[in-house]
Amino acid sequence: MSDPLTSKKEGVIVKISQIAGFLGSGKTTALMKIVDELVARGIKVAIVVNDVGDISVDAKFIEAHGLKAKEISGGCICCEIAGTFAATIAKLHDSFHPDIVIVEPSGVAIPWGLKRAAEYSEVKSEEKLVITHAPVITLVDASRINMLMRAVKRLVETQIREADVCFVNKIDMASPEEIKIAEDFIKSINPHAEISHMSAETGEGISHACDLIQNGTSARYDESVDIERERLQKEYD
Repeated sequence: MSDPLTSKKEGVIVKISQIAGFLGSGKTTALMKIVDELVARGIKVAIVVNDVGDISVDAKFIEAHGLKAKEISGGCICCEIAGTFAATIAKLHDSFHPDIVIVEPSGVAIPWGLKRAAEYSEVKSEEKLVITHAPVITLVDASRINMLMRAVKRLVETQIREADVCFVNKIDMASPEEIKIAEDFIKSINPHAEISHMSAETGEGISHACDLIQNGTSARYDESVDIERERLQKEYD
């Protein structure tokens, strides 16, 4: 798949895929299922794990699958360590040449800001890079939706608001009522987002997520859009 992602005129295209979701939403388990299928499709994948703690169990888990994992600790990808994240993307490209870089941000990361951080890598690589984005995926844990709406509603809302596609996850563990609550919650925050279902246990939704990552696109960072988002957020508050 490398050749179609290379343009002599524009440079080497690196596609960034975000799989967001609050802590415990099932990101890592779903991510590994997604990666397994992408690799089976012949796609070369690299993974960047962002962990707000000192030790990332996720990174060790990912490397156990024989994949490249770059652990970034100490803060949120999209803010405090944006420069480090950009350098990581550039280094991954220069040393590994992946077709797609999948980013598992921390539960407090903001997808729109992460796009901006990823695009910084265009000036840090040894080659001319052009960053493109797959649709931003946010996982919403249906089995804990009531708790999430009470305890961390603001963070969950932000990740939903900035998603292109929201997967109601862990549907095998949730009741029909909880799934409906999660769907209505998503629609109330982002009526334009596609809503789908996922279960890493049964495999439901994994192929659809892979299709989105492989074939879909999302807009690049736009400062004017960011300003408008901040204005709307202040009105919302």
